[in-house]
Amino acid sequence: MRSLFKGIVTIVVLAALLVAGALWYAQPQAELDLTYNDLPVREKLAAMVINRKPEAVLTEQELGDLLKKALSRRAELRPGVKLTGAKFFLEGDRLAADVTLLLQDRWKVGARLNFELAWKEPYLTAVHTGTVIRDVTVPGEWLSLQPIQVDLNDYMPRHVAIRDVAFEGPTVRVTFGLRL
Repeated sequence: MRSLFKGIVTIVVLAALLVAGALWYAQPQAELDLTYNDLPVREKLAAMVINRKPEAVLTEQELGDLLKKALSRRAELRPGVKLTGAKFFLEGDRLAADVTLLLQDRWKVGARLNFELAWKEPYLTAVHTGTVIRDVTVPGEWLSLQPIQVDLNDYMPRHVAIRDVAFEGPTVRVTFGLRL
């Protein structure tokens, strides 16, 4: 009976060490938040008039701010998993986000979420393609996000519409037209 008790205690201690090690390994590498700046629409439109081209360029930071705004409205990704911070990296139509997740309102976890970007009028859509915690790929069943959609026309004056979006390295080129 005594050896059975020692065996159970050993298993419990090993399980606790394993959980503690996993939580330590998954700690965020940087402090991130969901603060964002609104898109500087007036400056973009003024530059468009000055350049005499019906287009504007969104930087990686500006696109990240648009996505942070959309994510902050639905920060609870699934029951018990909240998004508390993000930083986005853009390369063409691929997007990566270093994020901080809060599990069960207790444990912070740092992860990288990968997305593919697409434009289908009127939405810029980021489709979640995978999650990595440091070098460990998280199974899709554990964490999968609904597509993030941003209606870029919401940022435009009433008679201006977005006609096309092109993903160019660390920027997004937006072409405008008039609404009839």
